[in-house]
Amino acid sequence: MDNKQIAKELAIACLSQANVAAYFAPTGREKAHATAAGEKVGEFYNAIWKTLEQESQASAKAPTVHEF
Repeated sequence: MDNKQIAKELAIACLSQANVAAYFAPTGREKAHATAAGEKVGEFYNAIWKTLEQESQASAKAPTVHEF
């Protein structure tokens, strides 16, 4: 599973929680409100994905330590 898939699953899991989903709910019934809500969800997903990418890059550069 790559970082995009992980980000998608994390976003879905978070948005399945009522308290989190309420933040992304449109404030009205107009198309502009739905668009703004969709942009918030996209920003949320992108933040998760970028964090995963940064962590992957950082862990790839870090030396491996073995404990015996």
